[in-house]
Amino acid sequence: MLEVIALRTEYLENPLGLDVARPRLGWKLRSDGRNVLQIAYQVQASATEGFTNTVWDSGKVETSQSQGIVYEGPELRSLERIYWRVQVWSNQEGECTLSDPVFFETGMLHASEWVAHWIEPEAEVDIAVYKPAPYIRKEFTVKKGLVSARACLTAKGLYRFYLNGIEGTDHLFTPGFTSYHKRLQYQVYDITSLLQEGSNALGVILGDGWWRGATGGANLKNNFGYKLAFLGQFVLDYEDGSREIIGSDDSFRTSRGPLLKSDMKAGDVYDARINIDGWNQPSYDDSAWAPVQLTTDGFDHLIGTRSVPVREKERFTPQVMRTPNGETILDFGQNIAGWVEMKVQGDAGTEIVLIHGEALDQHGNFTLQNLAEHGTVEDFQEVHYITAGNGVESYCPRFSIFGFRYVRVKNYPGEITPENFTAVAVYSDLDETGDFTCSNPLITKLVSNAKWSQKGNFMEVPTDCPTRERAGWTGDAQVFCRTASDFMNVYPFFEKWMADVAAEQFADGSVGSTVPTVIGHHSMEEWERFMAENKNPMAAMRRPKPGTASILDGSAGWGDAAVIIPWTMYLCYGDKAILDKQFDSAKAWVDYMAASAKNANELFQDSPAYQHFTDGERDADYIWDTRFHWGEWLETDTEMKDLMAVLTKTKGNHPDVSTAYFAYSTRLLAEMAAVLGKTEEADNYQALYEKIKRVYNQYLIKDDGYILEGRQAPNVRTLAFDLASEDKKQAVADKLAQLVVDQGYHLNTGFLSTPFVLQVLADYGYADIAFRLLEQDTCPSWLYAVSNGATTIWESWKGIKPDGELSGSLNHYSYGAVCNFLFAGIAGIRPVWETPGYKHFMLKPLVGGSLTEASATYESLYGTIKSNWEITDQGVTYQFEVPANTTATIMLPGTQDDLKVVLGDYPDTRYEDGRIVVTVGSGEYQFTIQVGSVAAQ
Repeated sequence: MLEVIALRTEYLENPLGLDVARPRLGWKLRSDGRNVLQIAYQVQASATEGFTNTVWDSGKVETSQSQGIVYEGPELRSLERIYWRVQVWSNQEGECTLSDPVFFETGMLHASEWVAHWIEPEAEVDIAVYKPAPYIRKEFTVKKGLVSARACLTAKGLYRFYLNGIEGTDHLFTPGFTSYHKRLQYQVYDITSLLQEGSNALGVILGDGWWRGATGGANLKNNFGYKLAFLGQFVLDYEDGSREIIGSDDSFRTSRGPLLKSDMKAGDVYDARINIDGWNQPSYDDSAWAPVQLTTDGFDHLIGTRSVPVREKERFTPQVMRTPNGETILDFGQNIAGWVEMKVQGDAGTEIVLIHGEALDQHGNFTLQNLAEHGTVEDFQEVHYITAGNGVESYCPRFSIFGFRYVRVKNYPGEITPENFTAVAVYSDLDETGDFTCSNPLITKLVSNAKWSQKGNFMEVPTDCPTRERAGWTGDAQVFCRTASDFMNVYPFFEKWMADVAAEQFADGSVGSTVPTVIGHHSMEEWERFMAENKNPMAAMRRPKPGTASILDGSAGWGDAAVIIPWTMYLCYGDKAILDKQFDSAKAWVDYMAASAKNANELFQDSPAYQHFTDGERDADYIWDTRFHWGEWLETDTEMKDLMAVLTKTKGNHPDVSTAYFAYSTRLLAEMAAVLGKTEEADNYQALYEKIKRVYNQYLIKDDGYILEGRQAPNVRTLAFDLASEDKKQAVADKLAQLVVDQGYHLNTGFLSTPFVLQVLADYGYADIAFRLLEQDTCPSWLYAVSNGATTIWESWKGIKPDGELSGSLNHYSYGAVCNFLFAGIAGIRPVWETPGYKHFMLKPLVGGSLTEASATYESLYGTIKSNWEITDQGVTYQFEVPANTTATIMLPGTQDDLKVVLGDYPDTRYEDGRIVVTVGSGEYQFTIQVGSVAAQ
């Protein structure tokens, strides 16, 4: 039985509002047979669900390709729905039945088609204070015979909309976070069912959001502008073939309502006594409401939504507890990003306060101290709800989001009971794809914690924490993106964000540390105001003119996101489109590194690299020893409070880090160029990489394998990036192993190298040490946090010290990047870059440590991949599942005797480097290898 399933357009299920001219199509095959391959497909597209009006038929295309199929029908029109289905032929079952149809729908493909106007509801604003949320309304008439209606909406700020009293917003935090002045998303909604013949009412609430609310660790306000604005266009199609367009204009009216404050970080103030009941329904008296203001803003920077929506997800009921200092606390048992739905009944004017936090202090009391190390905003993560006094009332935020496990409740009338409070996780609704379990429950919990940190920090952009900063730090994202792709289908998420990385890239090719930047302002007016009032020259240096890099931008390991993330997405999903779109950005970053490396640093003028020339070029020109760099960042023996002192001491200069990334990104850029057929550029950047690698070996790696005395990170990075020459590789690995042993089988690595440490140890003969590190449960280690009750990944290895002192965010995914070793190392599920996207992949499991069993599943674009192993009395039993239309190379430790056993079932099996190797097609497979054979792996 062969089925075609999981049809997707642009990686999304039945998307609305696409603004791509040629959408990408993809599907999976489901079959219970072995060695099943697609040999041909036929795509049919129609303007009608019943396929009575075919607009494109691909014909029978002989290929196994089932992802990244480009729609080749007629040129698409705005707000056009296309249904499509696919039929495939396999190598075993011949023709397959047609799939069920799916659809995609375009958005506004041409700026000229916007007839609506940008409107501003606020005449004047006080930029120094929190502002009430504007409420906007408009009544309009729908004629008889409506067959279809679409709403195309966006805002400067955030919006939620209602039609005839019913909320129509099925995405949260719209229009999303982008580099607004260059790329502002709009959403398209099917509102047909929300409209009625005759009088209708549109209601819109606007929130500050990223546009003018507090952003980043410095809590910049008015980052993009001072005033909120709204743009909306309804397109109504009638059965007589006519079309009516209703757009935002000066007939819309505005007022204030009960939402008096809605900052994403600071929180809400909601006064339910302010009664505007019926404001979003027809026949409401809005004569006291004010007219909106028209603006002359254009539409050229508008783009359709490029990623998955943010939605409400898991829900949690709390335990109610009293702390030693007498406060009432709700413990939801899981650290999340989201909000609390509250029910309350009390006298009018009662002000209930909810304060959200991640931790209890060493005395068991509620605290925000771990989130205040870099300063914070007023009323941080607070909801103030003032009761109307009309029976049972309910509230949850609309435009605020908090990171928390605990909530302190103040001034709640009556008994505080669990049923009156529900925590709701809110994050980008990415398909979950991977999971890992094993016989060590702490490691299994570590996987859960990493996945929850991804959920808590994948909200429109990949953030560093959902509390203090909530910023898109590029370095954090690049170290975690590989693991992120294990857990979820992140291709559309990163494709959208990487476009903003390119949009905000500076003229010299440097890349911001945060994207969209929250280190400096986007609003020229706000920057000029800040510069006129600021008296601190260091603050001025850190907040440069919009479009100009600050001293904190352009750092190695952070800017390299421009290269590493697109390449990783290509590796995991096999789609060259992201390489094509991001190539110029990646190239500009590498060229920036090369130019920076040629600049001399007076601190190193007397070093040998500055005195020696090779082929007429100074060797130091290939060592990047200039500019500011964050370095390895947050190594185990460094605390949050000490980091700025460390940066001051090193002057932010880390040649071992920056030169390694210079080489690595250059090599990846050469690979990208080769994939894209840019042969000359591939050759040029490969030659540049060879020069950097030569110089790195000559000046940064000592003959005994040391790079920096006592530091593990440089050795890890050297091996992970393949920077050591063949005669030095093992010495570097041996020294790394010794450094780990010297630390009592603990790490002293930070953000940048920790993702690779276990894999490189295993690859160079130290799997036993890798497993001891993984299973270490004393501080600092991954399992120390798990053993101490963590439900997410901590920002610092010492997030909660043994004495109970807190440091840094407790929800920060970076160190969770170790989970890729669980998938790719222990379970052995590995993509192969020559056949990316798991079209052909490796299954190379690793048995070790105290583990007696391990299992991983990964839902690839082709179907489910499974890898399981278990130690039994007979040996190690391996079980694998390979999806249809793919192949896999299985590599198992074993002896020549084991090979003879396997050959009986698989004649093509071979023996290579101590492993039994066999290539298989789709199906389920099981092998048992003797225990003694495994011990030698």
